[in-house]
Amino acid sequence: MNIDIEVPEGLNPKLTALGWLVGRWEGTGKGTDHEGNEFQFEQRIEFSHNGGDYLFYAAQSFKLGADDEADGEPLGMESGFWRPRADASVEVVLANAHGWTEVLVGKIQVTRIDLLSDAVVRTEHADVTHSAGQRLYGKVDGQLMYALDRATTEHELRPHMWAQLKRV
Repeated sequence: MNIDIEVPEGLNPKLTALGWLVGRWEGTGKGTDHEGNEFQFEQRIEFSHNGGDYLFYAAQSFKLGADDEADGEPLGMESGFWRPRADASVEVVLANAHGWTEVLVGKIQVTRIDLLSDAVVRTEHADVTHSAGQRLYGKVDGQLMYALDRATTEHELRPHMWAQLKRV
């Protein structure tokens, strides 16, 4: 079994377990919105570092039109920080453009990361009443695969977005 793990130059040694995430990833995915409508999207994710003991994360998604081209309409954006711990756990703090912040905790298993919501705080006028989530990130054949499940005050945890991204 060949495990493809990169450790970028200048990466803080405390981030070694997350080194394979560093870089820019792009691709397409599918999803189901909070009302149960299916959609397709273009996804751009970037993980970067500055020497600190965290990765900075920024993700944007855009609606795909009928011709599978991004039509420029943003679906969402979030940014945050990924902080690995010595015991292979990870803490993730995210701020979402739709009006909530979320703290997720999870486990790093080489090139797989499982995350669960620990806390969600919404603004009074949040676009979606996001209340909990779980995420899976993994590197498969050199690509970043992820799946995001979401619960709202209107429905239980269910699949929301999933994508396959290439490093660019």
